[in-house]
Amino acid sequence: MNTLTGIVVMGAMAASTVAALPATAAGVEDQTFQSVAVTQDGQPRPLLPDTVVQLRITDGGLHARAGGNLITARVGVESTHLVVTDLHTADAPYGTGQHAQDTWLAGFLGAGPAWTQHDDELLLRVDGTEIRLAGLPESDRPLLGTYWILESYSRPDSPPTPGRVPAHLVFQDDEVQGALSCNWLSGQAVVVDGAIAFAGLGTTKRMCQQADIMLEIAIFDVLEGEATFDLDTDRLDLTAPDGRSLHLRAPF
Repeated sequence: MNTLTGIVVMGAMAASTVAALPATAAGVEDQTFQSVAVTQDGQPRPLLPDTVVQLRITDGGLHARAGGNLITARVGVESTHLVVTDLHTADAPYGTGQHAQDTWLAGFLGAGPAWTQHDDELLLRVDGTEIRLAGLPESDRPLLGTYWILESYSRPDSPPTPGRVPAHLVFQDDEVQGALSCNWLSGQAVVVDGAIAFAGLGTTKRMCQQADIMLEIAIFDVLEGEATFDLDTDRLDLTAPDGRSLHLRAPF
């Protein structure tokens, strides 16, 4: 049995024995969960405005986010606790408050929270802190506000080239921000009639390896000027007029 099966069974497990995934719980696999309540010692623990905790477990991997940086890890199960290893948090230059919230969530998950699952609700607990999450129905992800990870990029008449985490984009209102590969990107992104018009794009000036530089050039080749977009469930394709494309996926 793979790690994911052991996790999603949750309430259907014996103390230290992983049971088979029951048919009634099959819909939990690869499901996105979103927080509905966060408490500390029985009292509400407010998150930053317009942020929630999102979490998804897929094939032994965990993705989580609380409005800022993406947190990734390997995840297993031991008795009534999750075992979280190889935890990594992206380092996008969010503000001090968002950085503190990202650090809190990473620490919570890295502590190996106890869990219970009932129907489509998941409860995670570390000491006096509890995060209650509800499963979200599978639907098309919105272009705006979704964390889009670059899976690959392509040119006309050539096979796709894999992207690299943490390359990602987040569109919000008329702006875009994210990671090219090594440097961080921000600028204007106006959505009009199935296309996005990019302008004023700027980046940080880190010292990057050659592979990162080549990937950043490939991304900029698509984001300079105007690109059409094709959105299908959790997939987003951005295509420049010359046919160069970015292929992105939503982890939540």
